[in-house]
Amino acid sequence: MIHELLLALSGYPGTIFPWNKRTGLQVSQDLPFLHPSETSVLNRLCKLGSDYIRFTEFIEQHTGHVHQQEHHTSQPSQTGLHGSYLRAFCTGLDSTLQPYRQTLLDLEQEFLCDPHLTISHANYKLDQFQLLFPSVMVVVETIKAQKIHGCQILETVYKHSCGGLPPVRTALEKILAVCHGVMYKQLAAWMLHGLLLDQSEEFYVKQGPSAGGAAANQEEEEEDLGLGGLSGKQLRELQDLRLIEEENMLAPSLQQFSLRTEMLPSYIPVRVAEKILFVGESVQMFENHNHSPSRAGSILKHQEDLFAAELHRLKQQPLFSLVDFENLIDHIRSTVAEHLWTLMVEESDLLEQLKVCCMFPDAIGPRDGATPPQDTSPREIPPTGWAALGLTYKVQWPLHILFTPAVLEKYNVVFRYLLSVRRVQSQLQHCWALQMQRKHLKSSQTDAIKWRLRNHMAFLIDNLQYYLQVDVLESQFSQLLQQINSTRDFESIRLAHDHFLSNLLAQSFILLKPVFHCLNEILELCQTFCSLVSQTVASLDERGAAQLDILVKGFRRQSSLLFKILSSVRNHQINSDLAQLLLRLDYNKYYTQAGGTLQDPGLLDPGLLSVGCLLKMVAHMAT
Repeated sequence: MIHELLLALSGYPGTIFPWNKRTGLQVSQDLPFLHPSETSVLNRLCKLGSDYIRFTEFIEQHTGHVHQQEHHTSQPSQTGLHGSYLRAFCTGLDSTLQPYRQTLLDLEQEFLCDPHLTISHANYKLDQFQLLFPSVMVVVETIKAQKIHGCQILETVYKHSCGGLPPVRTALEKILAVCHGVMYKQLAAWMLHGLLLDQSEEFYVKQGPSAGGAAANQEEEEEDLGLGGLSGKQLRELQDLRLIEEENMLAPSLQQFSLRTEMLPSYIPVRVAEKILFVGESVQMFENHNHSPSRAGSILKHQEDLFAAELHRLKQQPLFSLVDFENLIDHIRSTVAEHLWTLMVEESDLLEQLKVCCMFPDAIGPRDGATPPQDTSPREIPPTGWAALGLTYKVQWPLHILFTPAVLEKYNVVFRYLLSVRRVQSQLQHCWALQMQRKHLKSSQTDAIKWRLRNHMAFLIDNLQYYLQVDVLESQFSQLLQQINSTRDFESIRLAHDHFLSNLLAQSFILLKPVFHCLNEILELCQTFCSLVSQTVASLDERGAAQLDILVKGFRRQSSLLFKILSSVRNHQINSDLAQLLLRLDYNKYYTQAGGTLQDPGLLDPGLLSVGCLLKMVAHMAT
């Protein structure tokens, strides 16, 4: 019977120890010579045999390696589990079963040498596996039940290895080390050669863009706050600075690769995965680009063999060390980032390219091959005339990884907006020149209203233009240059550039609908007023006076709305950008004393002007 027992524990059931798929191995009940205590001990041992058989079934099903007969094999297609990490798990599982198999061989030799040994001896020798097998079986059943795939297997094994039982922890750590071997092979291919070896979609780097975030709740309250139509939702957008319009406004450039975060084990931080993604993308860019080796050289500075050896060293470690892992990733990333920095800043003259983009060169015209503004554009103007103007920039390699199509479109959005403000400012200055030319003519009450309106419009537009040029563009660009000059890391440059563009869009209010819509209405009113003044030489007739009255009321309404929006945000002590614009408009509290509207019954007093506008007017008069 001892021989039958050892065979059954090795995965070969028989008549004394039959196999049942539901209950597993059990002692046959047709053995009257067995004492109940002996039956209990034998059934305890049979639980080990049952787990062993199920382990070997799982291994055979997913790797083809088997250590028992075919009477309890199953069809591989029934589970749907597959992949390199699953096979590695099975390989590691099989290695943890080797001590069990060796113990059975040792028991066989001991029983042959001493026929007086009892079942209790076998129970004693196999007792070390009574804690191990049930715990490992939990991991196997979890993988089967939840269909855990790819790097998620790493997370599952890791969580179960964090228990307090040393035999279980040691065994699962050995399995985890085998599974890490697959990850290190994928890392070496990705980071050193730019190859994504992941046919079964198991790795935490994938080809294609990342999944978009959840859509914003469409049922948010639209209660009116008594601020000229400003709703609670719109105010919240201003208060928490959510740039929710950016994705809708600009067509995003499709990322070629991104992170598959659901596959990322919890013991590998996202920051490390982002570095892995960056290195692989950069290496692949170099591998795929037909560039001159003398100019670009190796992005890894010919240290591929060194980095491969370091990855292999980490692979051989029995325990995963995040410190060692991240240090190596940082070393590789810094090598790549510094080489990219050299290419961009020193060889491609990045600073000069940024100055060209930010200074908006004089070569302005319709964009060849450019698509007209889509419905998602914040202004929604027809693609004709001034709306068709934009910037065309032919990006040279490797600057294309910084100046992506989405980035260039952001520059164009800012450019078109600044151009519209500057155009209105110029038209209002032209109206002032006309006023000076006609000051000798007899004026009427309508003329007084007309020129007061021009002064009010010029006051607001001049302050807006000065704010956009000095407080936003020049300030942000100065910070960008400072950050670029203070680092030799490309990722820092890209992050600083992304922040620069985001700040431009946010601080110029392009992404904040209530403010942007209000400013657009004011710009359109100013353009209509300038057209009315330019087309009329003499005093306005009845029709012109009626149109002027509409413009006065419209400008008063929109300027009041703008002031209420800016004041509401200031009262909540948030959004320094809006507060800065409000400071320029209301630095001497005229705006506040007038109830938030520009409707001074007299001519515009110079004290109304902000310091910036006074300086601009003095400079204008001097020329």
